[in-house]
Amino acid sequence: MKKRGIKICSKCGTPNGVRAYHCKKCDTAFKMKKKPKGRRGIIVKNWKELEVGDYVRVVGRSGTYYIKDNGERIYFTGAGVYHIKQLSNDGIVVIGTGRRAHGYEYLYMGKEKQSTLVDNMFNAPHKLYKVNYKSRV
Repeated sequence: MKKRGIKICSKCGTPNGVRAYHCKKCDTAFKMKKKPKGRRGIIVKNWKELEVGDYVRVVGRSGTYYIKDNGERIYFTGAGVYHIKQLSNDGIVVIGTGRRAHGYEYLYMGKEKQSTLVDNMFNAPHKLYKVNYKSRV
């Protein structure tokens, strides 16, 4: 029996939110009564294909996080649009472009692993969408 508030992807079997327009794992479109207002970019499957100068949108609750004693996760990178400044072996140097995403950030993109610096801190890859961004000048 299916849990209330989720829908299962017919292609890959992944549970998704009831309001999702596309599967979060395989990007298969769901049949909806209402059409989506517009995609918020193209999901980045291979981050090494990104180039300096591209814009990406970081999805909230992804990337490096700390686990508190009560089990709550605290994520370090804010959601928002970022401008790519440099690519490295395991991540991307970006600068935020708006009020939610501002300042320089390092987006770790390697495999998830526990940090050697702090207990209960984990480096995890960020979920990214490539976007066309026009500044509001």
